[in-house]
Amino acid sequence: MLAYVITTSVHMLFALNMMIMPFITKSTEFLCDLPDPETPDAMYFSPIVGDSCHVHDTQLNTTIDCLAVNGASYNYIEDKKSTITSDFDLVCEYQGWAEHSTSIFLVGGMVVSPFISQLSDLLGRRPLFLIPLYISVVANIICAFAPNYPIFLFSRFISGVATTSFSMTGSVLCMESVSIEFRSLIPFLATFSWVGGYLLAGVFYLMFNNWRTLYFAASVPGLLTIPFFWFTPESIHWLLTKQDDKKIKKYINTAIAFNKQTISLIECRSATQNTERNRTFRALFIPKIFFHVCLNSFVLIVMSGTYWALSLYSTELSEDETTGYFLSGLVELPAGLLSVFLLVVFKRKTVSFYSLLFTSVFMICTVYLPLPGNYKMIFPLLAKSTNSIVWASQPLLYNEGTPTTIRNVFGGVISFVGELGSIGAPYMNRLTAINENAPAIVISILSVIAAFLVLLQAETKGKRLPEDIDDFDAGPLFRGCKSTNRSETPSIAEDVEASLTKPEKPAEEVELLEVSREQAIEEVKKEEEKEEIKPDL
Repeated sequence: MLAYVITTSVHMLFALNMMIMPFITKSTEFLCDLPDPETPDAMYFSPIVGDSCHVHDTQLNTTIDCLAVNGASYNYIEDKKSTITSDFDLVCEYQGWAEHSTSIFLVGGMVVSPFISQLSDLLGRRPLFLIPLYISVVANIICAFAPNYPIFLFSRFISGVATTSFSMTGSVLCMESVSIEFRSLIPFLATFSWVGGYLLAGVFYLMFNNWRTLYFAASVPGLLTIPFFWFTPESIHWLLTKQDDKKIKKYINTAIAFNKQTISLIECRSATQNTERNRTFRALFIPKIFFHVCLNSFVLIVMSGTYWALSLYSTELSEDETTGYFLSGLVELPAGLLSVFLLVVFKRKTVSFYSLLFTSVFMICTVYLPLPGNYKMIFPLLAKSTNSIVWASQPLLYNEGTPTTIRNVFGGVISFVGELGSIGAPYMNRLTAINENAPAIVISILSVIAAFLVLLQAETKGKRLPEDIDDFDAGPLFRGCKSTNRSETPSIAEDVEASLTKPEKPAEEVELLEVSREQAIEEVKKEEEKEEIKPDL
């Protein structure tokens, strides 16, 4: 539960980093401010009505850029709120560059995903969760004080690299830390954390007029994560795949002290000889694995593109930009709570399928059932709700179904490809040049395709996490081609997980802190001799 709270609370930082961007990247009205007309440099130039980027040269009867005139500058007509657009002169030929500050954050996450996941499988979940977490805090503080736009962009890139790293590794660490029965409840706290960050960005916008103060305020909550260094545990599943007896013993000792409970060593024994398994990126090209990499990558592209398109343009849902923004964030709260109920009652695939299907329906309704005034927000908000539900169910589905030995690298690759949807979202509005309803239609079509692809995955609800490739259920398409059956002998991870759910047997319980490894082996041998079973230790 401690691991659960730590790894889900950081979603607030991710939401804050992204959702302040619609406020600080807003376009600003401006005029070309020429020097005093009586000066030699300005006497032959005059402003152009409706065009603040150029001026008219009356002497040569030509049009030139505003800043080509010595002493000229842009005069911004600000509504009491400064933005990076005005601070870094992102207008005229640099118009649209403000959008890059949003997309480059996601590009950073896309670039690092495959590498950080492979490192996490090799070095452990804990270091690859904590180190990027602290790097992101530093990078965000640098963004707030960036003297120019290139440094701001570079810092945003580093922040994206680090934020995606700790978010992705934290999700896997959370999945591998909680019990089978609790997995359906993971979205509960995660939803509050994400929505809290989402809404906090809007609150900060109302409180601060300067974009630098706003960005710094959004970075401060990251400093509260410093104590995580002393409380974040390593994944017990990862330790078991590495056969690190020393750290496994330390983990269990810490758990005993923390929970004030005892563990039966006899029940935790393994009936098979297990060796360390090291899987690399190449394992993803096994046909049944590669198929699911492609499938989940496409689904994640659709999920990411839909979410960020609806979120980043939420300020345009109503005449008052904050009304649409806050409503867009608030609808995620009941949607997240509903997703917990749905995941407890229904199967993972069922929840994902219908969520994507209804997202498609609601996006089509925005096109063919237009509503007047503020009522037009209803269908986009409903689409945002169903998209939030699929974000609770689909990552759970593929994380539970992926073997521990490749879980992080699998998640890293599909996150890498899935970020294409996130990167494209800030530019989605440009499709309106083709047709006003083009963005909604594109989202609707892709959501339907993704819904039916979900049905090709194996159901994972109530099942133990697969340890290696042989344990992987590739779904209905590959079920007839399965050549190896999972061993009937339980693995180490299964024995440990099962032992924690079995009724306690006081006569057999031994305080782990007081029992050496040799004593534990002797007890196992004695127990097996009683059962006339040949020991296999």
